[in-house]
Parts: sequence; C-alpha cells; structure tokens
Amino acid sequence: MALSVERRERLLREAQELYGAREYTALVNALSPLERGDLLEVPDLGFLLADAWHRLGNREGALHLLEALGPVCARRGNDRLFRDRLNLEGALLFGLGRIDEAEDAWGRLRSAAASAGDANFAARSSNNLGVIYTMRGEREEALASYARAIAAYQQLGYLRGLAQAHQNQAITYRELDFWRDADHHFLRAIDYAAQDGSQDEVARARQERALLLCYTGDRHLARQTARQALRSWERLSDPAGLGDTHRVLGLIALATGGLDEAEEEAEQALVFAQRAHAPLLEAETRELLAAVASGRGDEARGASLRSGAEELFASLGAGSWGAQLRLRVGWLAGGR
Repeated sequence: MALSVERRERLLREAQELYGAREYTALVNALSPLERGDLLEVPDLGFLLADAWHRLGNREGALHLLEALGPVCARRGNDRLFRDRLNLEGALLFGLGRIDEAEDAWGRLRSAAASAGDANFAARSSNNLGVIYTMRGEREEALASYARAIAAYQQLGYLRGLAQAHQNQAITYRELDFWRDADHHFLRAIDYAAQDGSQDEVARARQERALLLCYTGDRHLARQTARQALRSWERLSDPAGLGDTHRVLGLIALATGGLDEAEEEAEQALVFAQRAHAPLLEAETRELLAAVASGRGDEARGASLRSGAEELFASLGAGSWGAQLRLRVGWLAGGR
C-alpha cells in the first residue's frame, strides 16, 4: 500500500532530522522496513537510506538502492537529489573497486553541476576525480583538482568538504615525499573535520597521518594516532575504516620488526576489507602480508601474495598506486 501523504511527510521530516544529527543507525531502523516501492515513490527517503547504509558500511545494499533510484531521479531533472545520487553512486563504486564506473559517475556529476551552476557539487566532483588521478599516478592532475576543490569549498564555507580535500591533498604530498606539506594538510583536515563534527573524517585523516608519521620515523606517535582512529571507527562501526586502520597498524609493526603483530593486524584488516567489499583495501593488505611472509623467509608465499595483489590492483585500474605501495612496504620492511 502506498504511503499516505501525511505519513510520507512525517517520515521525511523525521529522516531528515536523524540524518542532520548523524544518527545513521536510527535512520536505517526507521526506513529499512519500508517497501522498495515506497522508497522509489519518495526518492528523498530512498536516498537518505542509501546514504545511511553507505556510512554504516553496507555499500552493496546502498548501491542497489541508488541504481533503482536512477530512473526516478532522471525524470525529476537536474535537481539537488539528482546530483546527490550521482555523487554517492561514484563514492560507492569507488569503494567497491569499480574505478572506471566511479570516474564516469563523477564526470557526469561535474557536467550536471556546471549546468546547474552548483558550486558545491562542482567542488565535490573535482575532489573525487582527484582521488582517481591519485590512484593512477597522475599526481599533477590530482593536486590541481584538489586545489580547485579547496578554493570552492572555502568560498562555500563547507567544512566537511575542506577536510576531505585537504586530506586527499595530504595523501598525494605524502606519496611524493613532501613530508612537511603532507603533515600541514593532514592537520588542516583534522581541524576542519572536528569543527564540522565529522568524526569519520577525523578518523580517516588520523589514520592516514599515522602512516605519514610511520614513514618519517616517529613510530610511537604513529601508533598512538592510529589507535585514536581505530577507537573512532569502532564507535562508528565502519568496517572499511576499521580495516584500513588495522592495516596501518600492521605497517607500523612491520617497520619496527614486529612480524607477529604485523601479521595479526593484517589478518584483521583482511577480514574487515572482505566484510566491507573493499577490494582496494584487500590488495593493499595482501602487500603487507607478502612482506611479513618474506620477512620470515617464506619467499614462495610472499611471491604468491604479491602476484595476487598486483592482479587485483590492475583489475581496479590502480596499478600505479599498487606499485608505489609495494616500494613503501619494502622500504618499511627493510627497517627504515
């Protein structure tokens, strides 16, 4: 039975309040009992549920719902919901390792934002496409994209977007060995995310900064920073965030010669990566496990794990990122 106008308005009002308060579990509990037809009839409700699922780690469920919403949103025209859906679709596809499809979604978002004069989504598409350029090793294009996003977000005063763009720029600088620039942008990302109350972005920036600290030799602070991020991800119940932070902790252990600890952290990371359907994280974790195997003298297992990781990176269109990571892991395993 279709929702009455009164119930539709009440549900939408309550859902928007929960979403604004970042009460994503409560939002899922409120909307998931609805029939798929009801969610398509009121696509704003469908989108809010998909976004809440995404934030709680249910990427595949979120993507299936977004795909069903596609024709409905297209019929409405290039409105805010149309652009919101494209942005989230790109994020989900990227998280699932479908990089080319994510690039297509964010490219369509960039065009839609330009047509609508929407500075917010123009900035988001620049930031998101910059991540893809980073994965492909196109660092100059990535930095240019992040710079455009930061300039736009500053004009808009959008703190969460500023946190995301600064964090992405920091990662690119880190991989270029521009340590001071990278740390500057990580700290700005943490500050903006904290001001916004975006605990997921605070945790993500901390886990990535922990890796920078590991690279620069401050392993004690690196471990402390990663454990801060881990506690946040535990509160948020985000499997991808938990997996990535366990991987970072494993790399820190590897750098200090703790092969047992590194393997334990990597195995936990692998469990969370598979739970989150995060193939990029899985490939990154297999590189860590390969280094552990080689460190124990098991070159056959190390070679097998590296081969599997390389194939997975290649299938994701992230071969350059995988090659860079392999150099980093080998560098850390050598006691640097």
